Amino acid sequence: MLGDMVELSVVVRDLDAAVERYTRLFGLKVHRRAESKEFGFKNAILPTGIGHIELLQPTDPTKAIGRFLAKHGEGVYLVGFECKDIPGSVERLKKQGVRVDHRADKDIAWVHPQAAHGLFVELRKRETYA
Repeated sequence: MLGDMVELSVVVRDLDAAVERYTRLFGLKVHRRAESKEFGFKNAILPTGIGHIELLQPTDPTKAIGRFLAKHGEGVYLVGFECKDIPGSVERLKKQGVRVDHRADKDIAWVHPQAAHGLFVELRKRETYA
């Protein structure tokens, strides 16, 4: 079910400062920036070989990223794995009683951290960075 690790999401207080640090220290380049009103964050995607680091700055303290920052401070939030059959994997996990968030219109799913000893797992397709 799990393939290569293709995403590492890191919650930060200041997105611009984090982007500057990751580009300066590690030689990474920003592929794109975006904002999600639904999930309450702005982000930057920095490719790293087969995957990417996603830097997340909360924009809404009441949503998951904001709550994470308030409770844990800056740090790793989520690890994304390539998954070739997301719907089938979601079905298999749910049959085992695992809490999974999967929306039929999106080719992505999230496994609740309680199911993976505190690790928030994302099932996703591998991106290309052209």
